[in-house]
Amino acid sequence: MSAANASRNGCEAEAAEVPVAAPEVEADKPARSRSALARNEELARAEKMRREFSANVSHEMKTPLQVISGYAELMANGLVPPEDVPRFAQLIYEESQAMRALIDDVLILSRLDEMAPGDNETEAVNLEEVASRVVGRLTKLAADAGVTVGLKAEPVINETLLKQMIYNLVENAIRYNRENGRVFVEVYAEDVVGAEDASGRGFVHGVAPGEGDAEEGVKAAAPVRMGVIRVNDTGAGIPADKLEKIFERFYRLEKSRSKELGGTGLGLAIVKHAALYHGGEVSVESEEDVGTRFTVRLPIG
Repeated sequence: MSAANASRNGCEAEAAEVPVAAPEVEADKPARSRSALARNEELARAEKMRREFSANVSHEMKTPLQVISGYAELMANGLVPPEDVPRFAQLIYEESQAMRALIDDVLILSRLDEMAPGDNETEAVNLEEVASRVVGRLTKLAADAGVTVGLKAEPVINETLLKQMIYNLVENAIRYNRENGRVFVEVYAEDVVGAEDASGRGFVHGVAPGEGDAEEGVKAAAPVRMGVIRVNDTGAGIPADKLEKIFERFYRLEKSRSKELGGTGLGLAIVKHAALYHGGEVSVESEEDVGTRFTVRLPIG
């Protein structure tokens, strides 16, 4: 055998040993395309929400800043009669407190947006004690509004962010109540029939109004021990077509009246995100001219 033939045969043998990559399955391409499209759409939605949120925050801060700046300028230039100085100072203080409340709520929401459920640093707290302290902090606001706040609680153990959730719910119930109205807070534990998805991730279903049956692939699971916070009020109620919107950031049923009553427009958004963050949920039931009931359920067992 000549050297040329030997070299050629060696190359052919070496080439035969090189593995040939399996052809790409055509059926996989549409699935990957749909997955990439879904990710892009989710990123686009998140970016849109971020821009809208930033614009809303800027708009909400503009009014108190203009009031503070205007009154401060008048006082600095000596254009305010001495007898009116205390009134102007009070207005500046109230607007600065409104800005502070808005900033606090924005920071809480930003923190919730950045944290993944289950990754939080938690501590065991007594839900009954938390609810009692929060209701106590709102006693003056309730008295000024002519609203009576009652509390019925059983000792229940749960996690953090509870104070903010309860405070926001009770504050809303007071602000949007009627004169001589009532607010009643209940805290207790209950067993709720739960379910698990195919991955074994547990969740609770069949609680919030309007939700359907569990999705395909869901298997029955043992009851889940839940801590329940329920806030009932005797206010004007919420129209049925607005129930889903009230948890949106900066959404207000009556913008002019909401501004007059105070609040940042972020309270219920914080309640919703805090509940989801703790693996729970919030639901609302309302009847116009009768009142509203908010219910938060959080896993404790």
